[in-house]
Amino acid sequence: IGVPNFFIDKFRIPPFLLPIYQAAGIQYGVRWEVLAAINEIETDYGRNLNVSTAGAVGWMQFLPATWKQYGVDANEDKLKDPYNPVDAVFGAARYLKAAGADTDLRKAIFAYNHADWYVESVLMRARVIGGMPANLVGSLTGLTQGHFPVHAKATYADDLSEREAKRLAKRSRRKGNRALVVESSKHRRGIKIFARRGAPVVAVNDGRIVRIGRTERLGRFVQLQDVYGNTYTYARLAKVAKSYPAPKRRKTSPAKIARELGLPRDAKPKAPASATTTRATKRSRTRAPRPSRASAPRRIPVKRRLFAHPERPNAGRSGGDQQLFERTGKIDGSQSFSSYLTKAFRPDRSDVDITRLRPGSRIVAGTVLGRIGQTSTSEAPHVLFEVRPAGRGAPRIDPKPILDGWKLLESTAIYRAAGKNPFFGPDAENPSIGQILLMSKEAVLQRVLANPRIELYGCGRNDIRTGQIDRRVLATLEFMAASGFRPTVTSLKCGHGVYTSSGNVSEHSSGNAIDIAKVNGIPILGNQGKGSITELAVRRLLTLQGTMKPDQIITLMTFEGADNTLAMADHADHIHVGWKPLYGTNSKTARRINAILKPKQWIKLIDRLDAIDNPTVRLQPSKMALKVTKRASSAHRGE
Repeated sequence: IGVPNFFIDKFRIPPFLLPIYQAAGIQYGVRWEVLAAINEIETDYGRNLNVSTAGAVGWMQFLPATWKQYGVDANEDKLKDPYNPVDAVFGAARYLKAAGADTDLRKAIFAYNHADWYVESVLMRARVIGGMPANLVGSLTGLTQGHFPVHAKATYADDLSEREAKRLAKRSRRKGNRALVVESSKHRRGIKIFARRGAPVVAVNDGRIVRIGRTERLGRFVQLQDVYGNTYTYARLAKVAKSYPAPKRRKTSPAKIARELGLPRDAKPKAPASATTTRATKRSRTRAPRPSRASAPRRIPVKRRLFAHPERPNAGRSGGDQQLFERTGKIDGSQSFSSYLTKAFRPDRSDVDITRLRPGSRIVAGTVLGRIGQTSTSEAPHVLFEVRPAGRGAPRIDPKPILDGWKLLESTAIYRAAGKNPFFGPDAENPSIGQILLMSKEAVLQRVLANPRIELYGCGRNDIRTGQIDRRVLATLEFMAASGFRPTVTSLKCGHGVYTSSGNVSEHSSGNAIDIAKVNGIPILGNQGKGSITELAVRRLLTLQGTMKPDQIITLMTFEGADNTLAMADHADHIHVGWKPLYGTNSKTARRINAILKPKQWIKLIDRLDAIDNPTVRLQPSKMALKVTKRASSAHRGE
């Protein structure tokens, strides 16, 4: 049907706020669009932080007495500050939950501000925000998080300098945080990132390679499409990587997983289920003769080929690259494995195969895609970096706001407490659900592997450790564990075929799905229906929203009002939770998704985003910030 231009004209949300609304909404059971609508009415998304005539303060305009009761230290910097957007949005979500938003949203909004016009305005704005396609919101949210595309000291046009980044980082450790305050150009469609000769360019996000080639405009280039559908172009490269370390494809069987996790199995039948009136003939009861040893096929061991000069091109393609890697740890002739990937994923050499980089290759964030070099006598070594958002006909956009945002996230991330990261390391002992949902993939990956409340099978644990599993899957497992459930995972990528029983491409094959066979030690088999552990788990999963909302939740049950629950007979023994990559595995489906916005509407939306004035977050806590003492118990966090 398409999206009316009205929804695009009214879109005014700074993209860096989208993950905050969604995380707070999921933690407190409030629609994220409602939180965004209140933020728009109260302070125009933080652009007008004046104290109201009634004395209300901060991003969500709390009266000081109300903030003292419902304020939240969402980033755990030991302060609950109404002028910090994370604290303020989480505080508003907490207030609405306490006011009964789960049962009567109008009443809760009226409690927030005693005016009928206010309630109608919030709901109208929430409907406008909710009218944007979920795929588009997911794409914009995905653009706010990623790795800087050059894994070395780099500069770019009118960039945030290294000196400025260090200065901001130093100040943030002392005084506060800084928002992703960036400016863009309507005319810029690509940006040159300058770095030393030989500097590696890396995948900014998990995704797949869509094109590798050479043109007059781009020179040597690689195009990567992430799971949200955004396409990143790395152009004017001196060298495109020939190989990359791909996680080894490991196989296991459902029976082996069941034995490993102690899943219940029906006893093997000893009697027929039914009988016919006709007696079987003597011949039909005769067993087939066993093959003799002489006639049985012999298993001939395959000798692995070794090359005297594995570095030669023909030898490399035939297995020499793997031989050289296993002996020296080097990839593509020069790069050592220890520095090839970012610190996020460091699997053992035995966990990866050296694979040729080609269109269709699935890449983990941080994988080296090529090298910067001298490609012109008139310019210093650089890479031309371009970004095209998800959607057919979407134009290339100015990458500078995204690059600035990624660089700022490395030093003065808005989500973090000043001087530390409560989402990772020793500060993350008991993160709230909202903090879990704001974690990077690197942080949530290591938490899942270390969480005793999440039971994983060995082959699936290897899938996670090597970075093959989507961040949404990992965050959902942590979300369930933080919600009081102990999921037993029986299928991630390893152990599941490429196709489902119905013949469709499985979401497991791209690392976007999980199967859960037990919850809190109770098998799903025989425990589905009203009041069962399966119903409790699914109802909790249905509270996920925004980019975290699953595409499918499959059991033997459907739930009224839920458009993503399916009942299938072959899901009697597990809960399937899956997300569909926006780049899709079915070209027809991808075209339907991409046709939601017309090309002219994409240009209109990008111009709209260019016109958005980004708000500023204070570098030091405000005078309204309240000190928070450490709790004696972690029970009832956030209440």
